[in-house]
Amino acid sequence: MRTVRNLVGALTVTCGVSLIVYWGVLPREGDGNELEAVSYSQELGQARRAAPFPVVAPVGLPDDWRANSVTYRATGDHGTTWHLGFVTSDDEYVAVEQGSEKPDRFIRSVTQHARPTGDNRPVAGEEWAHYQGKSYDALVLKGEDVTTVVTGTASLEQMEQMAAALKEK
Repeated sequence: MRTVRNLVGALTVTCGVSLIVYWGVLPREGDGNELEAVSYSQELGQARRAAPFPVVAPVGLPDDWRANSVTYRATGDHGTTWHLGFVTSDDEYVAVEQGSEKPDRFIRSVTQHARPTGDNRPVAGEEWAHYQGKSYDALVLKGEDVTTVVTGTASLEQMEQMAAALKEK
């Protein structure tokens, strides 16, 4: 009788703990595709102080575009990189990528092997090269010390909007 009582007690405790864990991870609202917005001002300031090139970030994007990823890396062998990713109002992805490594290798990496179309797009007084790929399309601006890439699943118009919003300060 004592063994049965211990078994029932152990099962009760196990079920109680399982319910608490389940309620803790239970989705709350929406369809589960929501991405948490991140603040990037601290990383941006840090990158602008440390990077060997002028770091850009968007100014004046629509309020319903939200930043969802940010990284700054200074590595000896592969140069310095700055990444800032956004989700647009229609849940497409657009990212700003800057790097000081060899342009061709950097572009291939951040665009997931997109290739130049031969078409240039005038955006905010600059000629951006248009790239297309299976996963990501991109706009690319090669500078003397830095390559700037706007890439993602967003439309070309949204990428142009991002490129036009990029400012050094």
